[in-house]
Amino acid sequence: MATPAAWNVLRAADRSELVLACDFSAAGRPIASFADLAGLLTTECALWETAPPPPQEAARMTGADQVARWAADVRAAGVPVRAVLGFCTGALYAGALAEEIAGGRRRPRLILLDPEPTRTQAMLGFYESLVGERFASVLSPAEAEEALREGRRLSGAYGPAELAHRFGALLSGVVESAFARLGLPAGRVAEFTGLSLSYLYWLGAADACAMRGPWASATAVNGATPGMGLDSFSPAERVGLVERTFHLDVSHTDLMRSPETARLVDDLLSEDTLGREQGELTWTTPTPQGPTS
Repeated sequence: MATPAAWNVLRAADRSELVLACDFSAAGRPIASFADLAGLLTTECALWETAPPPPQEAARMTGADQVARWAADVRAAGVPVRAVLGFCTGALYAGALAEEIAGGRRRPRLILLDPEPTRTQAMLGFYESLVGERFASVLSPAEAEEALREGRRLSGAYGPAELAHRFGALLSGVVESAFARLGLPAGRVAEFTGLSLSYLYWLGAADACAMRGPWASATAVNGATPGMGLDSFSPAERVGLVERTFHLDVSHTDLMRSPETARLVDDLLSEDTLGREQGELTWTTPTPQGPTS
């Protein structure tokens, strides 16, 4: 089977079924990724993780465009999809991808880990970390302060999709100015900002992917970090959002490197259709660590 252009292959693709994982994974991030989880799973299946397009391409893509890009590779592979997994904001893409793959037929099972919507405050926090840490070495204190002030203004004026583009333009502008002052070529800007801009565009585009409806048949696995995953929703918002929820006493950061999470996901992946319809599961649900959906 050819290597898919829009996916990172975490497990060999020469298996009978695919499990798809939606997340924006980057080297060096402190939060565990699907690569960590893949090493703990015992279920026999191939595992692919979404790969983002180049930032110049991502800037032009909607959430539907992102999903269509991933789905095209899945269709070309011609391998049955057992499940679609989504982590954090990737849960938005997971729901949309499961529906796209099904094409009106029976959907693959949907497993969401600490699922969340795109929130402008979270985008602002990421933007501020870029200005205050990632790009601090090329920005003067005055440039950084002005960029932070403008970022806060923008976050209160725009929704996620437009905000991603506004943040991207602002970052590119201040970094390009800083590079010019330092005598560095303008072409280095894209290299310096590329991954960060891709993530902002990925977050912004995800906001167009619906939760209610696509998540209705999902199983959510929620960690114990306050305010993360389903605990970021109000009680009223959680009603009917997902089909069932399992709460684990594991932090958001460690959720996908925990053996406890892997055992639960293995059980969910091996759960047969009849058992699922009857609400049976070999895993014993841990004591909830917060409100349930």
